[in-house]
Amino acid sequence: METTNSVDIRLPQTDDIDSTGINTPELEKIQAIVVVDPWSTGNKLCELILQRGLELIVVWEEGNVRSNVMKARAVIEHCRSDDSDLDEEKTIGKLQQLQHGTDIQISCIIPGSETGVLLAEKLAYRFGLPSNSPKLGLARRNKYFMGEAIRAAGVRAVQQTIASEWNEVEKFLASFKPDPFKIVVKPNLGAGSDDVFMCDSVEKVKSAFFKINGSINSLGIKNDGVLIQEFLQGKEYVIDTMSRNGHHKIIAMWEYDKRPANGRFNVYFGTKPHAVNGEVQHSLKDYVMSVLDALEVHNGPGHAEVIMTKTGPCLVEIGCRCHGGNASWYNVAREFAGHDQLNAVVDGFTSEENFRKIPDFVSHNMKYGKTVDLVAYEAKEILEVPGIEYVKSLKSFNRINLFKNVGDVLDITVDCNSTPGEIILIHEDKQQVERDFEAIHELLKSGFFILKNDEDMNTSFEGSCSSVDEDDNVSQASSYEE
Repeated sequence: METTNSVDIRLPQTDDIDSTGINTPELEKIQAIVVVDPWSTGNKLCELILQRGLELIVVWEEGNVRSNVMKARAVIEHCRSDDSDLDEEKTIGKLQQLQHGTDIQISCIIPGSETGVLLAEKLAYRFGLPSNSPKLGLARRNKYFMGEAIRAAGVRAVQQTIASEWNEVEKFLASFKPDPFKIVVKPNLGAGSDDVFMCDSVEKVKSAFFKINGSINSLGIKNDGVLIQEFLQGKEYVIDTMSRNGHHKIIAMWEYDKRPANGRFNVYFGTKPHAVNGEVQHSLKDYVMSVLDALEVHNGPGHAEVIMTKTGPCLVEIGCRCHGGNASWYNVAREFAGHDQLNAVVDGFTSEENFRKIPDFVSHNMKYGKTVDLVAYEAKEILEVPGIEYVKSLKSFNRINLFKNVGDVLDITVDCNSTPGEIILIHEDKQQVERDFEAIHELLKSGFFILKNDEDMNTSFEGSCSSVDEDDNVSQASSYEE
């Protein structure tokens, strides 16, 4: 069933229509931005669009509705059937109806999350708005095709296969013969380190394969096939970009701090920004530019994860959308570099002049900062959170976002979706930030949360996020993607 839920659609006033029913004066057009599936960081993107005085239209792909953007001009549900071309035409028709006879002019259609990437690109292309070539559309979303596309363009790519049957995995391992034996097994369309395993034996590869294959991932997508890849040894970096007509800009560069914890090899502990002012950073910058070109990304945001191996950078994956994580990095980015990816995206789509003013990359920083991903080591009910007051006393404290509160049950942290919260640190002194970062992680081992001591309690539950009314720097968040 098709539904269009319109909110505050302003039609021409009766004074502007003559007796024949024909509009006489031209309406002054206000730019409108369409955001597809705006959850996680997409919520913050919508806020900025409205703060700029632009109109906002939200498109939710059927089955992906997660929140209600109250001040949107309209909310449209994109319904899916066996005829995707017809589905797109129907949604385009709804968008055209919103423009006809009103004061809005749709200037761009952009993804608000990973699930919105393909639909946003298709709608923008068919609407005649800035977009990317549909030829490599699947490669900009599907991790396997992504790797193969950049390899075909002569760009360093991970050794890999995708398999829906175990014998396909055995064939790859027999030909690849990793030494030492380290293989990454993960969903092909996942996000946020959901079900990503590093396996040091065939038996562990097999166990991970059958756990993932056919299951539903954190984005609500069925894992039809499993990605089997070489293990890339080295530091992992994140490069956030914005492109306009093929001109790429490195908006931010980050380094992940991932450590072994809770039986996983890659638990997020935090993220810190880098200026592009050294050999490693320039190498990463140039490499990501080549990835964007190989995938024919001409317009829109990018969020690339890259390992700096001993032989140079190699892509883990790139999302053609903004950096996720509920935009917890936003304050750090602005204090570090003076700008951020979300505003760069709005500028890039709405103003060539404003886009030109953004530097091609961050060559120096103003302040230092870090995001701290909280790590829970036990699955128990929270009785108190004394860590909040301790964290607020730290010199570099900026804000805290809690996903769990008193009365909730912690998940043991293994990926982005199971972290109980994040803390933002910002200060003029880099060492102060580092000291506070390590102090928080030490407290998380014992003392940050007071937990119910009941090992027999049932920890299988549907987690909800309770609000924390401490002050403006303590909040709650609900949905997450990295």
